[in-house]
Amino acid sequence: MTRPADSELVALLLTQRLVEAEASPLKAAEFWSVVECVPDLGALLGLRPDEIGETAQVDESTAQRIGALLAAATAFAFALDDAQQSGLRLLSGLSEHFPAVMKERLGRAAPPLLYVFGDAGLLGQSALGIVGSRAVSEGGSKIAREAALAAVKAGLGVISGGAKGVDRLAMNAAVDAGGHVVGVVADSLLRTARDSEVRRAVNDDQLCLCSPYKPTAGFSVANAMGRNKLIYAMSTATLVVECEEGSGGTWAGAVEALRGRTAPVIAWTGVGASSGNIALAHRGAHPLGVVEDLFPLPSHEVVLTPAQLRLDF
Repeated sequence: MTRPADSELVALLLTQRLVEAEASPLKAAEFWSVVECVPDLGALLGLRPDEIGETAQVDESTAQRIGALLAAATAFAFALDDAQQSGLRLLSGLSEHFPAVMKERLGRAAPPLLYVFGDAGLLGQSALGIVGSRAVSEGGSKIAREAALAAVKAGLGVISGGAKGVDRLAMNAAVDAGGHVVGVVADSLLRTARDSEVRRAVNDDQLCLCSPYKPTAGFSVANAMGRNKLIYAMSTATLVVECEEGSGGTWAGAVEALRGRTAPVIAWTGVGASSGNIALAHRGAHPLGVVEDLFPLPSHEVVLTPAQLRLDF
């Protein structure tokens, strides 16, 4: 087993969900607040709750909670060993492999921990986000594949959510073309990782799956929305292939990204484009009429908003 350094170990203990502790893990804003006060989290090891409170500048209740989380170190060490044996890696926000662009764009809303299956180095590479409806049309399916191939030819990766429809079509097209892919999973990372095709792509260093949620977590709308935010935060720009105006996760995620200026949003507006995509263009998304015009990708200055600072994992 690879043992993390003290600061990394504390970061994991404060946020992990592999084993039950007597206290709930720190949420994103709580974790980053502690890091601001204690850059070397290893300094919290061995401290009494009152000392933790003074060092981390937290109230008595939070200090007691941090102490309880650190007390789970032995059980966590065994669970971490089992996780690593199965190929699962825990990546704290302090790790050198944690995607810097996500912290830059989300601030205190960046998840303090990612569960990772595959080459974590792929998380920091430039990528085109490709998202869209599960029940995608034939035309939308074609655009998803063509956009993924264009990204690979341009030397970029593809990042998506791993769901049926647009997500998987784009991810599979990129892998088949020899590109690299990041899948941000909203539920049951471990189950997804058992798929034989997933393991093949991971073993070929083409695919990395990640999730800020417990690896055995079931589906929830809240998790899916959090996953969408991470796709935008990690991508150079994100293409919306197809969505329904006013409803669904794809629409909500794109509108949130436009409102918060998390990352550039591109909406397919060519032949057969959905009314939702046309509406996104009217809201400020970059219109795309032909895939050949996808590159160079648009860019803009990212500005943190109060909404981004409030989101917790």
